[in-house]
This record gives sequence, structure tokens and C-alpha cells, in this order.
Amino acid sequence: MGVKKHKLDLAIEEDFCLLGVVSDEPDYKLCWMINQSLDMNFEKQEDLQLFHRKLKEEQVYSLFSYHDDDAMITFRIIKNRTENGYYLDELKNIDYLIHIQGEINTMRISNFMLSVGALEPVRMCVPSDLSRIKNRERLLLW
Repeated sequence: MGVKKHKLDLAIEEDFCLLGVVSDEPDYKLCWMINQSLDMNFEKQEDLQLFHRKLKEEQVYSLFSYHDDDAMITFRIIKNRTENGYYLDELKNIDYLIHIQGEINTMRISNFMLSVGALEPVRMCVPSDLSRIKNRERLLLW
């Protein structure tokens, strides 16, 4: 009699969404403007240091975060460009990524996206299609 094998399929549902921002402003100034206009408190975190296998070199990305205790949401702003590449290669036309994790409320995210998009130095703030991203591990670092 043969050994019975059972296959376990797990569907991991994301508890985050990703927005793309196009702006020429430096990261600290963009975060300051969001803090001022949206009454948030983004703070500079330790830079993300990731090794790029194809380039065989370390890449460093600036990171700012804000945690809203009342809404149970964490916002992270990651600079998508460095001198030697992109945080997400599929989004080369995006300057900053806003990673929103936690209790996602579609209306709140939509209002946040419209508010950020209305800021003077922001040319565009759009949702990113997660299915297009090949290197999804970079979005699961937290």
C-alpha cells in the first residue's frame, strides 16, 4: 500500500496596498509636506539595504514611516530610485512607493491618494498593480 500524500495550498492575502508617487522633491521634503497637509507624522527610519543579485552590489533606499494607532495602519514611503537601480524594477517611472499596511479601508486610501496627489510638487499619485510585480519579497520585508 502506497503512502498517501496531501498537498496543502495556501493563498496568502495581502494586508497591504501600494501607491506610486511621481515627484521631483527630495524624500524628506515630500514627507514634510505630507505631514503638514495631512496631519501625519512620517519619520526617517534606517535605510533599507538590499543586495541585488544581478548587479552583485548593495542598494540603499531611504525609508520613512508613520503608524496610525487609531486606524491600525502603517504607512511607509520608500524611494524607488538609487544610483544603481530601482526598488521595484517594474515601476521605473515611479519616484516613491507608499506601502500601506494594516486595516485597509478603501475610502480612506482613496482619500489619502487624492490628498497626496493634490500636493504642489506631486505630479501623480496612483495605485500600483501588485500582480505586475515579480520581486514581491521586497514588499514583505515588514
